[in-house]
Amino acid sequence: MPRVSIVIPCFNHGHYLTDAVSSVLAQVYTDWEAIIVDDGSTDNTREIAAQLTDPRVRYIFQENRGLSGARNTGIRHSSGRYLNFLDADDILEPEFVQRCVSYLADHPTLGGVYTRNSYIDDQGTLLPRAGGEIVSPEAFHIRVLEGGFFPCHAMLLRRDAVLEAGSFDTELTSLEDWDLWLRLSRQLRFHGIDACLVRYRVHPGSMSSNAARMHANRLAVVAKYFGPPDSPVATWSEEKRRAYGFALRGSARNYIEQQHVDEGWKLLGEAIIYWPRLLERLDTFYELALGDQSKGYRGKADQVDLDRSGPELFDRLVALLDSADATVRTLRSSALGTAHLSLAMLNDQAGNWAEARKHLVRAISFRPRFLSDTRTIRRLLKLCIGKRAVEMLRPREPDDHLDVRRGG
Repeated sequence: MPRVSIVIPCFNHGHYLTDAVSSVLAQVYTDWEAIIVDDGSTDNTREIAAQLTDPRVRYIFQENRGLSGARNTGIRHSSGRYLNFLDADDILEPEFVQRCVSYLADHPTLGGVYTRNSYIDDQGTLLPRAGGEIVSPEAFHIRVLEGGFFPCHAMLLRRDAVLEAGSFDTELTSLEDWDLWLRLSRQLRFHGIDACLVRYRVHPGSMSSNAARMHANRLAVVAKYFGPPDSPVATWSEEKRRAYGFALRGSARNYIEQQHVDEGWKLLGEAIIYWPRLLERLDTFYELALGDQSKGYRGKADQVDLDRSGPELFDRLVALLDSADATVRTLRSSALGTAHLSLAMLNDQAGNWAEARKHLVRAISFRPRFLSDTRTIRRLLKLCIGKRAVEMLRPREPDDHLDVRRGG
């Protein structure tokens, strides 16, 4: 009986399937089975699967039931102690299973282990920016509540935990993995490995490219846990307000990434009704300033037209604040200060030091509390006296683009 079961749902992605299975065959850890679930494909998936001769790889065909249904079929036919869900267009790095199994074996109370990810394009070329983040086990549930932050195949799970949680919800047509993480994280702890051990393929046909579908399913997941938004917000729990706020912010980002800017800012306006403190979050404005920059490049500041996105961000933010209720308007200075800080960071990363200095000074004038943050002080010193002088004064730390969640 294999120790690890890797479920590979495939719907008309036969042209990617060989890469996915090859990444499983290349695993350093060899005690696994791979279950390809052909979810009613009409392309060459069956023919591609027939060419795979390793006895550890099995093929199952079913009438189309959607991604959740395909994954659940794979679970039913699996026998491993641990489960991984690898979409047919994605890839595992050779050490992924070994490192995750090793950690789970040493920590039997954990529900699963996840990793960061790199991005590849349609042809498999590695893109310059990585994705995902690592949080402490104690912070995992709250971070998941804010939205999914790693792809499904970046997690290795205990089989019994998945079965107890009820597997994937077949009513959802996207974000079914986020729904499962929410259920699991209420009861179990999860550990993150700070390494890019999976590859996520960015291409036009991916589910995340449909902002409307993502939005509908995001709201469905939140309503499933906290109830529909059909009662006065003042009667809601803090957790419900936070969940709806972050869900709408996530949808706003998706729409803006897909160049539906007006709809995105409309959703952001709804988000802050539920959770006004989104206006104090640095990542809110950092993402807005990146605009439609795609995954795999997102955060590469030198490729963002900051001369355009910066003024547009402030024009729309001021309009949003002017039309908001009194509670939101009390955050005006904090919001403007945080927005300026995001532009200072991006201009700094892009090498536009004069613009970065201007935005940083404005950020501090709107939100003086930034002066108590040593990272802000270091940035100000660097922009004023030079990077080399500041580097001599500080210990080595991660790049600031990995720390954009500061704020309320």
